[in-house]
Amino acid sequence: MSTSPNHRHINLFIALIGVALLVLAIRFGVLMLKRFQSDKRYEDPVVADRVVRGTIYDRNGRILAIQTPYWGVYFHLNKIKDLKLVSEVVAPFVQMSPGEIIERTKAYTTYARISSRIDEDQVEPLLAALSKYNLLDSVNVEKRIGRTYPSLFHAAQILGFTNAEGEGIEGLEYALEKQLNPYPRVGEEQITYGSDVYLTLDMDIQYALDVQLQEIANLYDPNIIMGIIMDAKTGDILALGSYPWYDPNAFSRSNPRQRTNNTISTLLEPGSVFKLFSLASVLKAGEAKLDESFECTGSYSFQAGNSTVTINCSTAHGTVDPQMMIAKSCNGAIAHWARQTDEEAFYQTLVDLGFTRSWDIGLPSRPRAQIADPSTWSARSEATIAFGQELLATSLHLATAATALGIDGDLLQPHLILRIIDASTGTIVKQREKEVVAHLFDQADTALIRKGMHKATSDEGTGYKARVNDFEIGIKTGTAQLFNPEKNSYSDGSTLASSLALAPIEDPAYIIYIGVEGGRGWGADLAAPGIGNLVQALISQGKLRKTR
Repeated sequence: MSTSPNHRHINLFIALIGVALLVLAIRFGVLMLKRFQSDKRYEDPVVADRVVRGTIYDRNGRILAIQTPYWGVYFHLNKIKDLKLVSEVVAPFVQMSPGEIIERTKAYTTYARISSRIDEDQVEPLLAALSKYNLLDSVNVEKRIGRTYPSLFHAAQILGFTNAEGEGIEGLEYALEKQLNPYPRVGEEQITYGSDVYLTLDMDIQYALDVQLQEIANLYDPNIIMGIIMDAKTGDILALGSYPWYDPNAFSRSNPRQRTNNTISTLLEPGSVFKLFSLASVLKAGEAKLDESFECTGSYSFQAGNSTVTINCSTAHGTVDPQMMIAKSCNGAIAHWARQTDEEAFYQTLVDLGFTRSWDIGLPSRPRAQIADPSTWSARSEATIAFGQELLATSLHLATAATALGIDGDLLQPHLILRIIDASTGTIVKQREKEVVAHLFDQADTALIRKGMHKATSDEGTGYKARVNDFEIGIKTGTAQLFNPEKNSYSDGSTLASSLALAPIEDPAYIIYIGVEGGRGWGADLAAPGIGNLVQALISQGKLRKTR
């Protein structure tokens, strides 16, 4: 049906009115929005288009992890006519043979990753070679943003690494992901900068520690080696090593065993180094008859119900007082004095020292040390715990507990992160402060323990191989038989050879621990010499002065 001219005019008029009203509404809305924006002083948000991951430093400003550009090499397989030729051209620049390149392409269908990272100085020569053979359409050299770790394997398990997308995967890179790699900020800046992180580590000390761990590995071929050096006055972790290690710049070539930070995550029975803390517990309780010297005949026996429990020593130590118990590492003496001490009191001091808790130093792994509640102890548990069995602890737990053996008797919170700085403003977001967890011991008791540790470096002590000329060091050695759960036996298990030292002994500045699992030897032989070498290194670095 046709529409009359009048109706068409009316419809057109109505449409024009509608359009006019719509325009007026839009203009009114815009005016109101502008007024609202003016009143609120609000501008359209601009989001940064790029985030620069924060840099990680040691305490002295040495770069440990930094964002850097890198280039990857990729093949467009559907554009390549002569794969052998392309592989021969590319091979010198990716540190692979042509055959290895061809083999790698078999895992892809269209776009093959040949190398995820080549050096910057190789990019232009590679592009020139590709251009020479007209291969630029077949091979893509792609620039990306990555992470470089200048110290290679040193502190590798602490730092961790990032993936191809720039996300933290392990270690501090993972734990501090939000600080290092924040969301893009709203504002006029085109780049958002992640926070910079300063660690308590001193890389001079870290290098010295790693040298000793490597020497032990070369000599004894153990399963794992753990090492830690702490500032006895602040709780700062100055060096922390875990062998075997890996290079985070090439993390894809590593395995979980190499990436495990055993020093902070592996729980083991500590063995005789624990006698330091058992004696501290006995001294604090004040119930044992320490003024009566203990006669060690090579074994110590006591009745437990209807059975006799016998604890063996490495040899007959003769007359033993508390200091000589430490120096000679007498199992019988410390077991005897522990049994004279109330179980709850003995246990509580060990709890106060941190042996049932975890320590948060900023890393993802924070295992809890383990000692069973006294209500579950057997008749021999207190005696056995006294010389370092029937409990589990990490190297970090042992070194941290040793902070309470200083002059003040204060247990300190361990620290790995010194400060975090907002890279955009330079303001300090987080600053490490010394933290006293608890005051545990009086000066007389800690002085007695330190004197025993010093005697251990004498000719008759177990730690004489840690002795340093013209310097007074204190040490406690240990060799623990580790429980083998498969055979339900200690005799068929591995061993933990270890040493824990304070330097200088009169007023400790450094706590040094080395533990060697699976090295098949005594702590006096495997770990103590490394302690002495580390003290000598600290003297050479000017961080310690000779004491006589």
